[in-house]
Amino acid sequence: MRTALKLLTIAAGVVLLTGSPAIAAVDTRPPSAPGNLRSTAVTQTGVTLAWNRSTDNVKVVWYAAWAPGLTPVVYVDHPTTTASFTGLRPGVTYPFRVQAWDGRNWSLPSNIVNVTTQPDVLAPSAPSALTLANNVHGTPVDSVTASTALLNWSNSTDDFGPIRYEVLVNGVPSPNVYDVRPAGSPILSSSRMWVRQLEPGTTYSLSVRAVDSGGNLSAPSAPLTVTTDASGDVLAPSTPTLTSASGGGTGYCPDEIWARWTASTDDQAPASALEYELRSNGTILEVITGGTRTIAYTEIFGTNAVTIVAVDPAGNASAPSNVVNTSVNWGTPCGNQ
Repeated sequence: MRTALKLLTIAAGVVLLTGSPAIAAVDTRPPSAPGNLRSTAVTQTGVTLAWNRSTDNVKVVWYAAWAPGLTPVVYVDHPTTTASFTGLRPGVTYPFRVQAWDGRNWSLPSNIVNVTTQPDVLAPSAPSALTLANNVHGTPVDSVTASTALLNWSNSTDDFGPIRYEVLVNGVPSPNVYDVRPAGSPILSSSRMWVRQLEPGTTYSLSVRAVDSGGNLSAPSAPLTVTTDASGDVLAPSTPTLTSASGGGTGYCPDEIWARWTASTDDQAPASALEYELRSNGTILEVITGGTRTIAYTEIFGTNAVTIVAVDPAGNASAPSNVVNTSVNWGTPCGNQ
């Protein structure tokens, strides 16, 4: 006798054939997208979000709240419709969104809500104990030459950080500074930097101030008076040509920049005595003496506009070379950022 077959569908997505064993159907229908995503609380370092519940033909299991580049993703079990993020940076805009999960399928993302954390408004403390230094990583050097001075100071403190430093030459921030700390290494309790391209036989008032990530400026340190050595050389070297600059592609911070350039000439200094400032976005990454190639390291994420500048022993600087743009990317920032 033939058994009659009937289809019976139950809410759980299981199809039963009467007269045959149960067969489980695959759920392919995603939940609806969470609605009306919004922020309900914002501080300098935290954000709380809320949204309207999703619906599903079977059930919603959880929600994932996230923003591109921000880790970790915050998961909350349904029916909870709020999530909190902590450890954020002050004054940064985060594009949050939420998705629902039913155990097999993700919903479409919710609307995007851009949330800017409250700004950092407190300035760092002033750097202190500004002095001349006479060595770099234990190697003796002249504290003052015809065009340079090596400075050392005790670092500032700040409520958030990270902190960078500006060297003031007669009260004006100088772009011609070179940090002897290796790129990517931790920032310790003191800093040491060269200030470069000073005029020979000239007396300067040098000081340092701190700048935090919110752009807040500290008061300057106590000034230090420095007189550079005399020199009769007044002509700058010829302008080098940057023939190539490319990221090393390590995927880590600091990343490598491989650079080559043509040698400059000078009216007095031999080629072996010329220094080359390899710069990215105007910041000196490395100073190379007498060479025409290097592998430097950058803490600048994204586009690096690389140039090379030739400088003679008297501090006369060539015009910057042509610009070569290269891009570097890594999964996480440097440890000091």
